[in-house]
Amino acid sequence: MKNPYFTILQECQDHYRMWREDNDKRRTRKNGWNDVTDAYWGKLPKDWPYLSKVVDPRIRTSLIEKNARLLNAKLRGRLVPREGGDVLKARINNAVLDFQWDNANDSGSMLSKWAAMDMDTRLYMSKFALVTWKHEEEKDGEILFDGNEFYPKDIRDCGIDPTASHIRNAKWFQLRSWAKIEDLENVNDTPNGKKYPGLSKLKAYIEDNGYINISRRDSAYGDRLKQNKGLSDRTGEDKSFPVVELVTEYRKDRWVTFCPSYHIILRDIDNPYEHGQIPVVQLRYYPLGDDPLGESEVEPVIPMWKAICATLCGYLDNMNIHMRPPLKIISGAVQIETIVFGPEAQWMMDRPDAVTEMQSNGEAMRYFQTTYSALISAFNTAMGDTSQGVSGVDTFNPKKTATEIKHSERQQNVRDQSNQMYLGESIADMMMMWLSNNKQFLFMDPSKQEYVLRIVGTDLFNYFKRAGLDGMEVKPEAMQMIGDIINLQGGNMSDEDVNQLYESAKTPIYPVFKNPNEKNPAKLQYKAKMSVNDMGDGAEINVIPEDLEGLYDYIPDVASMQSGSGEMLQEAQQQALATLTTNPSVLQLLASQGVEPQIKDLLISVFNNAGLQDAEKYFIVKQPQGPTLGSNGLNNPLPQQGVPTAPPSPPGAGLPPNMAGPQQVQNAGGIPTGVQPSVQQGAGGPSVNPLPGITG
Repeated sequence: MKNPYFTILQECQDHYRMWREDNDKRRTRKNGWNDVTDAYWGKLPKDWPYLSKVVDPRIRTSLIEKNARLLNAKLRGRLVPREGGDVLKARINNAVLDFQWDNANDSGSMLSKWAAMDMDTRLYMSKFALVTWKHEEEKDGEILFDGNEFYPKDIRDCGIDPTASHIRNAKWFQLRSWAKIEDLENVNDTPNGKKYPGLSKLKAYIEDNGYINISRRDSAYGDRLKQNKGLSDRTGEDKSFPVVELVTEYRKDRWVTFCPSYHIILRDIDNPYEHGQIPVVQLRYYPLGDDPLGESEVEPVIPMWKAICATLCGYLDNMNIHMRPPLKIISGAVQIETIVFGPEAQWMMDRPDAVTEMQSNGEAMRYFQTTYSALISAFNTAMGDTSQGVSGVDTFNPKKTATEIKHSERQQNVRDQSNQMYLGESIADMMMMWLSNNKQFLFMDPSKQEYVLRIVGTDLFNYFKRAGLDGMEVKPEAMQMIGDIINLQGGNMSDEDVNQLYESAKTPIYPVFKNPNEKNPAKLQYKAKMSVNDMGDGAEINVIPEDLEGLYDYIPDVASMQSGSGEMLQEAQQQALATLTTNPSVLQLLASQGVEPQIKDLLISVFNNAGLQDAEKYFIVKQPQGPTLGSNGLNNPLPQQGVPTAPPSPPGAGLPPNMAGPQQVQNAGGIPTGVQPSVQQGAGGPSVNPLPGITG
C-alpha cells in the first residue's frame, strides 16, 4: 500500500516539473517572455545590423496609454440580490466591499495592483493574483488588519493545470515563493492561523546536512529587468539569511506546501475557504486555443516593432553617409593623415582629384517617409490604437481629417471595451471571493457582535438616510402607554413632559443590540443601525452577521475606472438636470405617478463631481413652524402621520422605568386598543396628540 505522504508529494513534484518546463520554454523561445520584456524596455538584439541604435518606444507608449485609459479611477460596482437577499442588504454588503477595496493596500493600492495586472497581462499573456483573508495583530492582541487582501504574482512563479482552459476549471494551481527560514515561523497565510507543521523537519534536515541546496532565484530564471539594467538578482545570495524555494499547490479541496529541493511537505491542509475555489484570480484578454494563458498583446507585433526600428536606424545611417560620405582616395597621391573635416583644413595631395566623395542616389531617404508611415499605421492597427493610414493626410502633418479622427476613436473604443469585458469578469471573481470570505471570517470571533463601517460618499449616505437606518419611531403599543400615562395624570401634563415621554419611547427602526446574548428582554440594550455625526454629513453603520446573509451577484462597473469617466458622469447629470428643469412634460408625467424629483440631491452630486467640495453647505433647510400642543396636551389635534414598519423589539425597550411593561397600565383605561396618537415634527420637536377626538 502506498504511503499517502509520498503519493501527494510525488503528485505535486510532477505538477511542478510540468509547469516549470513549460515556463522555461515560454520564457526563452523566440519572441517569448524575455524578448517581450526587451521590446518593452527598448533593447535591440545583439546582432543588430545597423550602426545607429535608436529605438522607437512605441510598445511601451501604447501599453501605458491603454493602462491609463482603462484604469484611471476608483471602481464602482454593485451587488444584485438573488435568493435570500434584499436590496438594502446588498447595499450594506456593497459598502463593506467598497471599504475593503480602499483598505486592501498591502504592497500598493487596489488601483495600482489592477494596473499591474493589466500591464503584465498585455505583456505575458495572463496575470494571476492570490485572494486571501489577512488577519494581523500585535503581540498584545490588538488587531492591525482583519479583512480581504489581493496579491498579484509574478507569472514566472505561477503554474496552472495545462489541461484547463482557465483558472475556473483548473484542477490545481501552483505558486512558487522564496522565503527565509526565520520568516516561515511567523507566516500566517490562512484565516485559521495554520502554519507549517513540517518546518521542524526541514530545519532538522538542514542542521544535519547543511544548506546543500541553497536556493537562488537566478538559478531558476534570470530576472530580465535587472539584467537589462546591468544588475544581479541577489535573492538567495545572502548566506546569513538563506532562503528556500517553496511551492504551494492550491486545489479546490486542499492546499499542499512543499519544498521541491528537499522533497519535504511543510503543510497539507484542507481548503480553509468555504467558497471551495482555488483562491486565485486570472486576468486574460485574448484566449487562444488550448493554452490556458492565452495570447500576449506584444508578441505578435515584435517583428513589426523591429521593422520600425530598422527603418529608423537605416535612415539615420543613410543620413550620416550623406552628411559624411565615404571618400575615394588614389593610393600614394595624398597624405591620408591630413584629411580632416573642418574649417581651414589643409589636405596634402599630389593631384586635385586624389580625394573625391562617394555619390549615392538617395532613393532610401526619399522613400523613408512612406515606409515609416506604412509601418506605423500597421503597428497601430495591430495594437488597436489610432491609425494614421486611414486618410491621405501626411503622416508628419498634425492636421487630421474628421473621418480619420472618428475612425481612430472608434478603433480605440472597440478594443478598450473588449478588454473591459475580461477585466470585469476577473474583478467579479475577486469580489465574489471577498463576499464569501466576509460571510465566513468577518464575525469569526464569537465576541465580535458588530462591524463598524464608516460611510464615504454622499450617494450612499443619502440612500441609507432614505432607507431609515438612522430613523427612530414610537411603536403603537408605546403610544398607547403614553396616552394611558396622560390619562392617569388627568390630562394635566405640560407639552415638555409629553414631549419627554415621546422621546423616551422612541426605538430605532433598525435596532442593533449591544448585548444580543442577554436572555432577559427588559435588559436588552440597542442603538440605531446608522449613527450620523454632529455635522449631519457623515455616518457609521453597524453591520451585524444577519446583514451578510443572502446570495448576490457582483456587477463591476469597469467603465467607471476608465479615463474620462468623470466627465461622462458630469455630462449625464447635467443632461438629467436640464431635462427635469426645462421640460414641463416630464414633470407632469412624474407628478401623475406621484413622483417628486430630488433636485437638491442631483445638484449636490453635480457640484461634487465637478470638484466643488462639501456642496451640502450651500443648501440650508428651513424648519417649518408646526402647531403646538395646548395647555392640557390634548387640544389642537394634528394631522396624522404614519409610522413605518420595523423589526419587532422587546416589550418596554427604550421606555422610562414606569413604562417598562404593559402590566403597569393595563387597567388605566381611557384609550381603546388600536387607537394611535397622531405625531407631527415641528420646529420645537415632535408634538403629540395622544388621544385624537377625546378631550379627557
